[in-house]
Amino acid sequence: PAHRGPAAPVKPFRTDGCSGGMSALWRLFTGHNPPWQDLCEEHDLAYWMGGTWEQRWDADSRLRNGIIGRGYLFWGLAVFVGVRLFGCSWWPFPWRWGFGHAWPRSGP
Repeated sequence: PAHRGPAAPVKPFRTDGCSGGMSALWRLFTGHNPPWQDLCEEHDLAYWMGGTWEQRWDADSRLRNGIIGRGYLFWGLAVFVGVRLFGCSWWPFPWRWGFGHAWPRSGP
């Protein structure tokens, strides 16, 4: 049979919008959401869909570059390291790559 691309996610989309470690620290010290909240929501959409290793790298790089582009070099790099370490699809976390699909799932 012909390849039709990746299967559509089975779970409805949801976003936790920058709830992870570094962004939680931002909220702890400032009392409000980080100024890159919208970038996290776009990143969550990519993570919900999942895909190839290259697509994950692109999503993580867009998030990093967007945060840095807003003038937050340290935060961009720290968030990037966090998503690269803890966003792999083989983690059982609800924010993993491809979280719109059932777990376990092979891939990036």
